Amino acid sequence: MTASMRRVDTADGFERAFGLQYLARYALNRGLLPALARSGDGRIVHVGAKAPAGLVPELDDLQFERRRWSLLPALMSSQVLGYLHVQEATQRWRELPVSASVVCVGMTRTDTAREWPWFIRGLYRLLGTSPERSAANVIRLLTAADVRGAGGSILFDPRRFEPTPLRLDAELARRTWELSEALARSRGLVLPDLASQ
Repeated sequence: MTASMRRVDTADGFERAFGLQYLARYALNRGLLPALARSGDGRIVHVGAKAPAGLVPELDDLQFERRRWSLLPALMSSQVLGYLHVQEATQRWRELPVSASVVCVGMTRTDTAREWPWFIRGLYRLLGTSPERSAANVIRLLTAADVRGAGGSILFDPRRFEPTPLRLDAELARRTWELSEALARSRGLVLPDLASQ
């Protein structure tokens, strides 16, 4: 996702960070669930960023419609929503052969910050890691013979393969799931849920 210093909405009317970094992934994961389960070894890897500890998304204003929009809070909120989704999916799909994890890639030297101020672009060039290093944990989760121990986990450091179980507020994760489902349905998207069958 290319970052913008001003609020941008998707064609569907969602705030871009929320729509692309969270809701689209939620819907895609849910839509692909039957195929992932049939594979016998379905793997979902959310690529994201490390959000500040203790950040709790405001469920009554997920898209910054009542609050002043700012890029960093919008991006970080969407990251935590992704964490909550992976935690709740792991709980709901625990009987299915599907694992879900989050990989934080950190600052990566790519073109995604091209619209940011010059000093931020400079930080990315100076402190960012290579795309190959950032992708290492993603590739490992997708290609390892067995990743059951990494399901429902987050990997914070691209230099080390250290899955840390997600332990966010379970009620918040459940409510986020339900709100996301309602938003998808409001756009005519009915998502399968094999866990309820």
